[in-house]
Amino acid sequence: MPKIQTILVAGDSHTWGQGSGGELELDSPVNGELRPLAFTCPSYVNLLRQRIGELTGSLAIEYQGKALSDLCEGNRRGQSALLDEGHRLVLPANAELYRICFQGQTESSRAEIYLDGIGRLEIDLTMPVSAHMYRFIPLLCEDGPKSLEIRCRSGSVLVYRIEAYRGPYALINAGIGSCPLNRYLTPEVWDSWITPWQPAVVIAEGNTINDWLTRESPAEYGSLLTRELEMIRSLGARPYLHTVSPILGEQAEPHSPYLYPEMVDTVRKVAAVEGVPLADTNRSMEQFLSGLPEQERPSALFCDPWHPNPRGHMLYAQALFELLTADFLFSSPAGFRENQRDP
Repeated sequence: MPKIQTILVAGDSHTWGQGSGGELELDSPVNGELRPLAFTCPSYVNLLRQRIGELTGSLAIEYQGKALSDLCEGNRRGQSALLDEGHRLVLPANAELYRICFQGQTESSRAEIYLDGIGRLEIDLTMPVSAHMYRFIPLLCEDGPKSLEIRCRSGSVLVYRIEAYRGPYALINAGIGSCPLNRYLTPEVWDSWITPWQPAVVIAEGNTINDWLTRESPAEYGSLLTRELEMIRSLGARPYLHTVSPILGEQAEPHSPYLYPEMVDTVRKVAAVEGVPLADTNRSMEQFLSGLPEQERPSALFCDPWHPNPRGHMLYAQALFELLTADFLFSSPAGFRENQRDP
């Protein structure tokens, strides 16, 4: 088991970071975008990572664009570092956990990954044409920090981004935009985005808005939430839940026959029944809005009717940080696993 403990934040577009402004830096973003946003953008996951890092001494470093291409003789295609056959990319610093994002190609492409000079993985990056031609590879170093090297085995290899983590905790953004729970919990998504990380904790957004838009009933949604918690626990991880922000506009039809607040309340009920710690960010945002004149509310927390702006992301991060610290999860080096308890 790696010494570093992984905190995964699971969810859809709010977790991914939409509304924080980071999406504006992407080249031609698409619906359901997978490409991670820069650590510097004020999304709630980034803000939470920063707070945890300040508290625990955990370190997260990102390499992307020019920073990546400079590590492989400056070769680049678009926003990805380009490795031709026989070329390699070596990071200058050691880490305990890496998250590598490759850009897939329609022509034959194979990469080799080495830790401290020892081959760990060979990956086929050949993919059919799609809007989401990216593949994420987790690398956990079981016995301490190791250097990372990527080599092109055949064809050419495109490395879009590398995240490197050291210290007690690594907080990983596992958000996928426009993704309701009935898709997020499928093996195609779950076994790629959650299981490989061996998480100590999974913070679940619950994907409330997209599930509401699928016209699920609150009962159907509650069953999916309960299933998600069961899947988290089956990994040996401790689950947390948080409610999703309010939305603007119609709260039922034409979007759904059910009221959006009923879906939010379902998260509260499932958390209570399952004994799962809950950050009620929806309630804290509603309280914030209630103190404002009606005409000021849309711009106070929202970038559009469906997504929070940077202030909304800040409220998400603050509520989750308070929940985690109140649960005494950072009180000792043993951290999360020491403090796990049955509901």
